[in-house]
Parts: sequence; C-alpha cells; structure tokens
Amino acid sequence: MELTFACSRCSEVNRASAIETLDRVVCGKCACERPVHRESFSTGEAGASLEACPMCATTDLYIQKDFPQNLGIAIVVVGFAISSVFWYWERPLVTYAILLLSALADMILYHRVPNVTICYRCLSQIRGAGSNPGDRIHAFDLAIGERYRQERIRVEELRSRRASVDVGVNPTPSAASAPPVDESN
Repeated sequence: MELTFACSRCSEVNRASAIETLDRVVCGKCACERPVHRESFSTGEAGASLEACPMCATTDLYIQKDFPQNLGIAIVVVGFAISSVFWYWERPLVTYAILLLSALADMILYHRVPNVTICYRCLSQIRGAGSNPGDRIHAFDLAIGERYRQERIRVEELRSRRASVDVGVNPTPSAASAPPVDESN
C-alpha cells in the first residue's frame, strides 16, 4: 500500500510506499519523523489489509475515486459549452450527441479509476491492494466529516491561543474579569 500524508510540522505532502512494512515515515522537506501505527494493518492469507489509519489510528475512513475532481468537472463543463454552441446553431442531434459523449466519457472514467481510502481525521490517503478489505469502507459521510472538520478547527484555535501565550501576548480580558468602573462622579 502507498500512503500520502501531510507533514504535521511543515504541511509538505509526502508519499511512502509499502507502508505496511514501515515503522515510521519521514518528511522529505523538514525530516520530521512520524511513527506508523502497526496495529492499523492485519495480515492474512491475501496479504496485509487496512484496519485503521496508519498515521492517527482512527477507524473512521472513507473511500472516493482516485481521480482529480477538477478534471471530471472540466469534462462536463466543456461538453456543456460545446453542446451549447451547437444548440445555438440549431443542431439538436449534434448537441445531444456531444452531451451523451461527455457523460459517457465521465462514466467510463468513473468505472476505470480505482478508489482511494482517506482518513477523516488527518486526511491521509491510502492506495493499493488491501486498502479497502472486503469493501467494508464506505463513501464519505457528511456527519462524520463535519465532526472531524470541527475537531480540526478547535485544534487550530487551541494552537493559535498557545502560540499567542508563548509569545507573551496576553489574551484580551473578558468583561467579567475587568475591574469595576466607578460611576459616582
């Protein structure tokens, strides 16, 4: 299996092959080492299979097509734009043929392109044989995705607060902690 992950220190995107055999991965830019959770893989007769994310050990994973979404959208948009020109020229058969061909090209790509397994928490991507054993990992679930998105936002807020305290900048005091104002004058 191949792992694509973002470095926690410098955010550089890195790749590691044969991840099921590695103990740690190293960032190619800043040389930051991160351990690989070996318990994320189970070995069987067919080889290693993925049970959890090798970077953060969460079992919340989803699959999607390993295809650039922008390219898929571009195929549909270009097909629509070209068919609009032929519709303007009052050529409905050519218009429908172009729309049908663009939809057919998109459908062929959808069925030919393999899936990639993605971690909800750290957004690491796992490709290759064994990355979705027995088709037990399903498509993206919005509720789970939103829960982890909110978690990332809270973690980032905590990091920014810690950084401001480390620099010596005090957070603004709340109204409850401010001294009372004497309004008798």
